[in-house]
Amino acid sequence: MSFDISPLTGGNVAFSTLEGRPSAYNFDYSPVLQDWVTATDIRVTLNRLNTFGDEVFNDPKVLKSYYYAISDFAVGGRCKCNGHASECVKNSGGRLVCNCKHNTEGDDCNVCKPFYNDRPWRRATADNANECLPCDCNGKSSECYFDAELYRATGHGGHCRNCADNTDGPNCERCLDNYYRDQSGSRCLPCGCNTVGSESPQCDSRGMCACKPGVTGEKCDRCQPGYHSLTEAGCRPCSCSPSGSTQECDVNTGQCRCKDHVEGFSCDRCKLGYFNLDPSNPQGCTPCFCFQHSSVCDSADGFSVHTISSSFYRDDEQWSGQQRDGSSVPVQWSPSGQEISLVSDDYFPMYFVAPEKFLGNQMLSFGQNLSLSFRVDRRDTRLSAEDLVLEGANLRVAVPLIAQGNAYPNENMQTYVFRLHDSADYPWRPPISQSDFQKLLHNLTAIKIRGTYSERSAGYLDDVSLVTARRGPGVPARWVEQCTCPQGYQGQHCEQCTLGYRRARPELRAFSPCEPCNCNGHSDACNPDTGNTVHTGNTVHTGNTAHTGNTAHTGNTLRLCKRCELCDDGFFGDPLGQNGPVRACRACKCSDNIDPNAVGNCNRETGECLKCIYNTNGFFCDRCKEGFYGNALAANPADKCKPCACSPFGTVDQQTSCSQVTGQCPCLPNVAERDCSACEPGFFNLQSRKGCERCNCNPIGSTNGQCDITTGQCECQPGVTGLHCERCEVNFFGFSSSGCKPCDCDPEGSQSGQCKEDGRCECRPGFVGARCDMCEENYFYNRSVPGCQQCPSCYSLVRDKVNQQRQKLHDLQTLIDNLGSGQDTVSDKAFEDRLKEAERAIMELLEEAQTSKDVDRGLLDRLNSINNTLTTQWNRLQNIRNTVDDTGAQADRARNRVRDAENLIDRARQELDKAKDAVSKVDIKPPGGTGEPNNMTLLAEEARRLADKHKMDADQIEKIAKDANDTSTKAYNLLLKTLDGESRTRCSLACSGF
Repeated sequence: MSFDISPLTGGNVAFSTLEGRPSAYNFDYSPVLQDWVTATDIRVTLNRLNTFGDEVFNDPKVLKSYYYAISDFAVGGRCKCNGHASECVKNSGGRLVCNCKHNTEGDDCNVCKPFYNDRPWRRATADNANECLPCDCNGKSSECYFDAELYRATGHGGHCRNCADNTDGPNCERCLDNYYRDQSGSRCLPCGCNTVGSESPQCDSRGMCACKPGVTGEKCDRCQPGYHSLTEAGCRPCSCSPSGSTQECDVNTGQCRCKDHVEGFSCDRCKLGYFNLDPSNPQGCTPCFCFQHSSVCDSADGFSVHTISSSFYRDDEQWSGQQRDGSSVPVQWSPSGQEISLVSDDYFPMYFVAPEKFLGNQMLSFGQNLSLSFRVDRRDTRLSAEDLVLEGANLRVAVPLIAQGNAYPNENMQTYVFRLHDSADYPWRPPISQSDFQKLLHNLTAIKIRGTYSERSAGYLDDVSLVTARRGPGVPARWVEQCTCPQGYQGQHCEQCTLGYRRARPELRAFSPCEPCNCNGHSDACNPDTGNTVHTGNTVHTGNTAHTGNTAHTGNTLRLCKRCELCDDGFFGDPLGQNGPVRACRACKCSDNIDPNAVGNCNRETGECLKCIYNTNGFFCDRCKEGFYGNALAANPADKCKPCACSPFGTVDQQTSCSQVTGQCPCLPNVAERDCSACEPGFFNLQSRKGCERCNCNPIGSTNGQCDITTGQCECQPGVTGLHCERCEVNFFGFSSSGCKPCDCDPEGSQSGQCKEDGRCECRPGFVGARCDMCEENYFYNRSVPGCQQCPSCYSLVRDKVNQQRQKLHDLQTLIDNLGSGQDTVSDKAFEDRLKEAERAIMELLEEAQTSKDVDRGLLDRLNSINNTLTTQWNRLQNIRNTVDDTGAQADRARNRVRDAENLIDRARQELDKAKDAVSKVDIKPPGGTGEPNNMTLLAEEARRLADKHKMDADQIEKIAKDANDTSTKAYNLLLKTLDGESRTRCSLACSGF
């Protein structure tokens, strides 16, 4: 940029960085212009002289006689605060800096404060403060940095550092790898997945790990039921028979856990005395009955399920009523409802009595269902213990209507199912043995169903059925046994004596043992019931005819008797009307829940299903057994009834039953899982059988809210103890979320291993320090005597002297600090005086320290170090002084040369003035052909010589000035080194402990 420089002297040149620039109106949005007005150095270049036309002559001597100079230079400006401050203040070093706002900092407010990096720093404008915004770390960190890539992706650039509570992510918004968020959402807990059993160390949001095949548990630390041998490949499935086992095995050996009546490594065979390995049988196998004559049996072939039933389609089917005194009353049959009913006039109960077709030998109904549909006319039913009564063989058993999982009767017709066996799960009263129950069914004389329960009330009965078995095609009744009889017995159930044997106690009939006949050598055979001899000659004993099954002996002829009085196996009815009206044989209906290969699946007279499998129950095998749940009518056997398997520890009243739909067992308070086998998270003590107790883990001292499921011991942070992690361990302190720190008290110097809350130990007399590991001043440590011993009294003088030395050192430090820290300019002389004063103080201290070196040898070494440092500083100062002196001499020579140049210029100006006058007086004529120079030419040559001389003088002056400038720069650098050495000296003094 050029300027008009007239007048020649005393001129004023003004320059503004913004005024007149069109872009000044866009200053806030022009980084280039903002950088243009920011100055750290200013250089003025003077590159043109006004020679008033002398350049026309092109005379070097004349042109070199012109020069220019700047007498005063003033720069005005203000602090560069980038719009984030309205004032400047002096900092601790006396330098003007901006008083920053908008969460910015720096001398020029040129950066955002720590933790205010959510968007990039920008200069404030008239329209927008562009303040720095805080990072969003969700309260998990106080550190962050600006992430440009994150800002471009999300519009928020604050990337948090050092997230607490095991969190991670730009905003500490997620858990670290292999951690999950606890229920409170306030922190992340370690997954803790078992390295052998889990697919990966990462768990889901509930802390559940992904397990390998066959592995289970929240942390994948054990085999699933039905698996064993936890390895890197997971757990191996148990090779257990689904029919004979609980589908579980020993987790180490693979030995299957068998049902009660099953044995074998894989639980694949019945124990001796049992048969029909059945998956629906909770005991696995059925005990052999065989009238107690044999313990070896198997499932009989040729038997199918049969049901004896009454549906009341046409009449009452010979059902009757019975009053309390045993007298009979007729039942009322409803053609519209196709049901029968009884009506009472008083509170005494009335019973429905089954007809003959339900009675007689119903031994094949053992273990099967008697079902009926029943309702009352009003809901004030008061049940009794004898709502269903069975009588026979001089035995009598009864059961309440609501037993075996049945519901209370109401105005709606409901189905009631009763299992006919002696299991503890089915409370027949009085309890009788299996053989007695079989004996009762073998000669069943009465089935009574209570019909009335209150005064002037009515009960309605429908769809009565009894499951049994019969010979013939159909669904096999596998519960029918085929006994292997010992010598002397024969028949399917060993119910007959063989030829040559008779009943020892005929009154017991089939239950009687058999013994050899005693015919005194006249015959090998006898009547098996009476023992009378059977003749085998040409005559027939007319008094008694020996019967064996359906055969009769007459002389030597054996004749088969065929009556066809029973329905075939798998069918039910009364083809001859022996027990009432003639009923044609019909196929039993057992909901596909019987073994088609079994015999005796249903009662041949009533049609009641007797051998329900797949854990089903009911007259038609249409519901799950007590203690099982699911859909008994499902097509797939695997989807039918499953065992409840309720945990006795977590179930209300130790119940074994569950919801037949969901399988949910009734759990005690704070108990979880379908089978009530575990405490809810944060609870323990399932074994109490009263519900689980809350862990109550201290939220600060515990790693999570979980505790040991047996003892309730919470998982504590390092150094924390207590059942609930509520306190520091002995000899630890600083109870916090990261645990407690060890006190680490010196065992010899501290009163005990326990420290205070601030971590300082309680010291014994003579010991000091946070750990009590140092002797107190004026005490010393003697290995031969425990503890710190007090110095002799004479050492008090030494202590006082040491304190004096310390005070002097402190004063010396203050003096040295003031050498270069003052804000005012210090001259070389003043600086030298201060150094000399410091040297004198050091020498005095050194002399004193030398006299007391036996007292404190360390003090002498430190003083020597300080003395060496100051000596070095003194030498540096001498070098600076010499340099400055040389610079002064050179500057004097340069000034002399400048004065000489000025004199030369003055003389040149005078000569030029003379030349000007001469030129004005000379009449210039064109040069002639002689070639002789004229006066003008001579004057011009003289001017060129003068100009050349002036240029040489100016070059010399410039060289001298440059040398002076270099020398000054060297002096300045040496001074900086000196000040830096002084700073290190101060640091050395501070680090030495003075």
